[in-house]
This record gives sequence, structure tokens and C-alpha cells, in this order.
Amino acid sequence: MNPPKPSLLPLLQALTLPRPRAVGDRWLVAVSGGPDSMALLRVALLTIQEQGGDLVCGHVDHQLRPESGTDSEWVQQQCADLGVRCLVEKVELPAQDGQRTAIEEQARQARYAALTRMARSVGATAVLTGHTADDNAETVLHHLFRGTGLRGLSGIPEVRSLGEGLVLWRPLLSIRREAIVACLHELHQSSLTDSSNSSSAFTRNRVRSELLPWLERELNPRSVEALVRLAEQAAEQQSWIEEEAELLLAAALIQPVTEVVRLHRSLLATAHPVLARECFVRLWVSQNWPRQAMTAEHWHRLVEVCPDHGPPAVQMPGGIDVRRRGEMLVIAGSDQRSA
Repeated sequence: MNPPKPSLLPLLQALTLPRPRAVGDRWLVAVSGGPDSMALLRVALLTIQEQGGDLVCGHVDHQLRPESGTDSEWVQQQCADLGVRCLVEKVELPAQDGQRTAIEEQARQARYAALTRMARSVGATAVLTGHTADDNAETVLHHLFRGTGLRGLSGIPEVRSLGEGLVLWRPLLSIRREAIVACLHELHQSSLTDSSNSSSAFTRNRVRSELLPWLERELNPRSVEALVRLAEQAAEQQSWIEEEAELLLAAALIQPVTEVVRLHRSLLATAHPVLARECFVRLWVSQNWPRQAMTAEHWHRLVEVCPDHGPPAVQMPGGIDVRRRGEMLVIAGSDQRSA
């Protein structure tokens, strides 16, 4: 490979130095056809050609736009020209109720489920997506104004698990969108424009096209970088809290976790409320109890029941019963309350 051009260096370095060990060398690159995903596909292909490994393109057709079928054909032709195998999966979303936020979330879940299936089918160790620093900043603002805690301020994680032996990797998360445009220009690479990205009906689009430009113009021209730094700091602190909460949960458990959980409530009552709340979050995750309906108030109420002076029992969403019994805190689902 010839020496990379200056505009390619940031993207190439993002895929090489340093590379998380978990991503391996067999990748499924998620390609919508937009600028970010096309830049990712091209630099990932250059990286694989130079360092070895396997690469497959994965394209998901949500069938939400009249031109989605044409977009799929365009992506397949681009991959054919590059000599890259391309997998395409059409997904059917539930009947829409007009709630744009719900549509976005349903599409996101369907997309990752389809990408996971495609990755499993080719034995990939990682799914790569083209999320950028701008996407991360938009996510932080979106979470902030919807109401969030430290976890939401952490923004988009660079790596997360998609199941055993498979991770989701966002290698361009530190790259600004203008670098993506420069990369495409250097490579003479075209891309698609998603018409839904200009619709003001989607909250994320208003953050991208109105709020962030206003912040950069009126308050701080480096607002994106500032938001990304905030996300990094929040993620570091959230990671530490989760690690400490796992230790607290392990110490508080009276027995291995079963349908009915018994905890030493004195450990939770004397712990810092931040750790105690996160301990309950970790417990809910391990038990696969419903968390969507759990609000900040619910997590606070769980902590309040631990000391002697707190309420003796509380009910949580999903029929989860929490009550004090002597020195124990007993938590059970609706069908286990008599245990």
C-alpha cells in the first residue's frame, strides 16, 4: 500500500493504534451508504489489506423510505467494485403509531439485531459502525435534554458486547465529521444522502442541524470536542462506579442469586447512595428484571428501604416486591413473594 494521504491518517490510525483486542481481525462493517459508513468501509478495507484479516459489508434495509431498495442496490454495487462481499437484510418494523422517537428506537434495535445475525453467519468477531465524534456530541445533548444521569452523559461507548465472541466497535468515535468528508474527497468516493436525516420530525436531526451549529456559532466553536471530553470523563467515572457496585453486590448477597434475592441490608444502608443505587441496577441486570419502567425515583426508593428508619417495603415495576426481614433485604418477583 502506498503511504496514506494526510486526510486518511486520522481514520487509519483509529483502526490500528490502539485497536481493542476484543475486535479481532474478522469484521462485519455496517454500511448504510452514507458518508460515515462509506469512509469506514474504505479505511477498514485499507487496514485489512495492509495488516491481514477478513472484511464483509453488512447493509440493513429498514424499508422506511421509498428509495431504500435503490440504496441497497447502490451499496451492493460499491462493494462489488471494491471486491468486498456484501450481505443485505431487509427488516420489518412493527406498525408505526406516529411516535418518531419510537420509530427511531425500533429501527435501531432491528438494525443491530440484523447486523448481529449477519456477523454470526460469517464468523465475524466484531461489527464496525461509522459513528463519529459529532454523533457522540449529539447523543450527549439528546440524553441531557431528555433527562439523564451519569450513564447517559457517557454518550456512545466505543466497544460493547453483542454476545459471546462478538463486539460492537465504533473506531471513528474520536473523528470529526469534516475529517470524514476530507477522506471521501481524497478517495474520490461517493456516498448517499438519507432524506430522513433532514426531517425536523426527528429530535436527533434538530440537535444535529440546529442546536449544535448554534452552540458552535454562538458559544464555543469547539462545542463538539467539549461534549466529547465530558462524555469521556463521565464514562470513566461510570465505569468506576459500576466496578465498585459489583463488589458491593457480591459482598451483600447472602446466597447465590436465584428467583428470590436476599441481601445484607446493613451493607447497602451504610454505602454511599450512589454505589447503593448502582448496586441495585447491577442486580436488576443480572436478574433480567424489567428496567425500562424504572425511573430515578424508583432507584432512590430502593435505597431508602435499606435502613431501619426507611419504609418497610416498596413495590417496583414489573411486580418486583422489596421488603425488610430482620437484617435482610428480600427481593422477589410477583410469583415468588411467599418464598
